[in-house]
Amino acid sequence: MHESLGLTGPQLSELGKRIEMLRVGRGVSKQVLAKAAGTSRQQLWRVMTGKSELTSTLCQRLASVLDVDSRTLSSAAFAGEGHQHYSVTLDAARTDSVGLPPRSLAHYLATSTSLIHTLRTLPHGDDGVALKRALLNALEDRAREARLQIPAWLFRVRASVLDGTL
Repeated sequence: MHESLGLTGPQLSELGKRIEMLRVGRGVSKQVLAKAAGTSRQQLWRVMTGKSELTSTLCQRLASVLDVDSRTLSSAAFAGEGHQHYSVTLDAARTDSVGLPPRSLAHYLATSTSLIHTLRTLPHGDDGVALKRALLNALEDRAREARLQIPAWLFRVRASVLDGTL
């Protein structure tokens, strides 16, 4: 496809295609994904083009940022896999990560999945940061009023909002 358009350069590996589909589906830039996963954009690109191997550590961090099970990114997931099966796997992973709405505030605070999904739907820029901070403040206030323990991950999510990675 690139040749017919007159474009040259490295092609994405199957892993790279999977990462790209997940990244785009979540509205995250390559720079934000790399930073949030604790790597450089260049290293992420090397992994996506097959020039560098995906370490188990980076696999876990990317899976966490993309909000999928790390097996979604493991090389075993690609054995004998065609494009059609690949699309089905992505759709299933995306549906499972969102799931049903939590039944209560305690359930909402049990894991970061729902909150991160919600935050990713909000706008970027100053308005988005203001909305995200207001939501985080409201969650903390409601948790305190309900005498619920505020999970440590909530502070990490706040830090990601403030530094622009979420």
